[in-house]
Amino acid sequence: MHDRQLLSLLYLASPTLPIGAFAYSQGLASAIELGWVADEAGLNRWMRGVLVHGLGGLDLPVLLRLHRAAEVGDDKNFAHWNDFLLASRETYELLQEELRLGETLRRLMDGHGLLGGVELPADAGYTALFAASAAALGVEARPAALGFAWTWAENQAAAACKAIPLGQTAAQRILMGLTGDMEPVLDRAESLDDHEIGATAPGLVLASSLHETQYSRLFRS
Repeated sequence: MHDRQLLSLLYLASPTLPIGAFAYSQGLASAIELGWVADEAGLNRWMRGVLVHGLGGLDLPVLLRLHRAAEVGDDKNFAHWNDFLLASRETYELLQEELRLGETLRRLMDGHGLLGGVELPADAGYTALFAASAAALGVEARPAALGFAWTWAENQAAAACKAIPLGQTAAQRILMGLTGDMEPVLDRAESLDDHEIGATAPGLVLASSLHETQYSRLFRS
């Protein structure tokens, strides 16, 4: 990866990117409230499970296909995989997160004049915008997917620091440990055929459903 591509990826994956990702916990807040995640070990299990069975089976293989479509200007396939991912968001909360972050990232990237390579659907979600932005910035598909996974992990760790609460040192241990899982997870995501794509994270879905009606919430629902 060239220096400019690396810097572009760091920009796109930065937790300071002003799209509001910090406002969502993806069910983690509910899992903490229910006692499913209560400490560093529990958070480590939760994040590894979501990485392998959620992102690895759904988000990452779809992002790779969205990136490929954006690179070659394949509007039809881009729209197809965006629709597929939106249909795979099992709760209203997860769907709204995908859509709202997508809207914000779209405005940001439009402000840079970077989204002319592919026609974006009106309801393009965050994953689609991340892929299109990475392609427009010249970031290749695999680094883009790793950056996407890292951004998710940082946001989850930050949410846990607020809600458990978890110390920053413990959060950093988990993040460092996850770096050893991300490459094999991505290897598998790259190998999946279209018909094999899908998430198997029922605990996350249940937690997200419960979070929508949780009495006290730190995060958006």
